[in-house]
Amino acid sequence: MQPDAHPDLTAVADGVALNGPGTGAVDLAERAVEFYAARYGGYPPRVLAAEVARCRSLLIDGSATSTDTRRVVGWLSGLLGSLAHHTGDVPASLIHFGTAVRVGEDLGERRLAGWALGAQSMVTMSQGRHTEALELADQAAEFADDELRRAQITAWCRLRPLAALGDRPRLDEAIAEARRHMDAADREEPGRFGFDRAEFHQHLAEALVGHDPAEAARHAGTSIRLKRVGSPGWAAATAILARAHAAARDAGSAVALGMSVLEAVLAGSLRANTRSRLFRLVEDLDGHPAAGELTDALGA
Repeated sequence: MQPDAHPDLTAVADGVALNGPGTGAVDLAERAVEFYAARYGGYPPRVLAAEVARCRSLLIDGSATSTDTRRVVGWLSGLLGSLAHHTGDVPASLIHFGTAVRVGEDLGERRLAGWALGAQSMVTMSQGRHTEALELADQAAEFADDELRRAQITAWCRLRPLAALGDRPRLDEAIAEARRHMDAADREEPGRFGFDRAEFHQHLAEALVGHDPAEAARHAGTSIRLKRVGSPGWAAATAILARAHAAARDAGSAVALGMSVLEAVLAGSLRANTRSRLFRLVEDLDGHPAAGELTDALGA
């Protein structure tokens, strides 16, 4: 699918380009960041990545070194890091997040620095570097200056590494801490740079799949109910619910849920981390005859 299949998306960077260099372009690029963050799940990741990269390139011309320009470039770099993660390009993801962290720290943009460090932690966790992920979580937590941000960093960055390390006491403590922060938060912020209860329950569910499948299923079900069918968040939570059923030895339900993800989400829109969850689901099923259909569909 080509970017020009989404004229509403391509028009955003076009508007920045038509304005020409200068303060006006930076102001428009700030609005572009808001657009990309709010509509992040509405476009195939590779398509959106191309447009975000095009928008960022319009601000990088060798002379664009103002504070405002660097700040917008930092947020666009954060978006590119997230998109690289969702397309399975880990090295690019870590490079873009590193840029976002550096810009955030240099400019005192605490929200950007904390968010990008948290995102780095999650990508590091996906590579099996659990201790390093927890160290990045500690760094991210230093920038979390309200209850919602604290809930976000705890749920994003601490739960899954602790679960993977098999440290159930510390996992339980982190879950309790995340609950306290989320309950105390005075708002939710949907969008790529925000955090809401749907994502909160998704991370709880994923951390508990191997420890308490019934509780994991409950949290995944809550996340699913808060998301639109076919959306990236729905797909992630549904794949996690499938893994919870597999852990409870309900292979039929697990396969049915896994197939529902592949049927509801176009291949080009399926994020790499959700695809990885489905491959792990096949591993969870450990050769069960019911897994054949899902294995074939994933292979296709």
